[in-house]
Amino acid sequence: MRNLLPTKLPSVITHFASRHVLTTREAEIISLIALRGYSNKEIADYCFISEKTVKVHIEKIMDKVGTRSMRKLLSAIISTDAYPS
Repeated sequence: MRNLLPTKLPSVITHFASRHVLTTREAEIISLIALRGYSNKEIADYCFISEKTVKVHIEKIMDKVGTRSMRKLLSAIISTDAYPS
């Protein structure tokens, strides 16, 4: 797995991942979507996995967050309640 950022994921992603009990891979995938705007194909290439596997990870993330909408998922990440209090 490549490092997304030189040191670590931004705190908002780390908090979001912790809050929703995302795996390390799921956190990486949501970071690639939210911070870099990667498509499923770009994520698959970056992570050395198939597009089908990317889709499965995204489905699991959405299940954990309780949404079926990518826009609502991204909104949940950047909303104020996604930050630690």
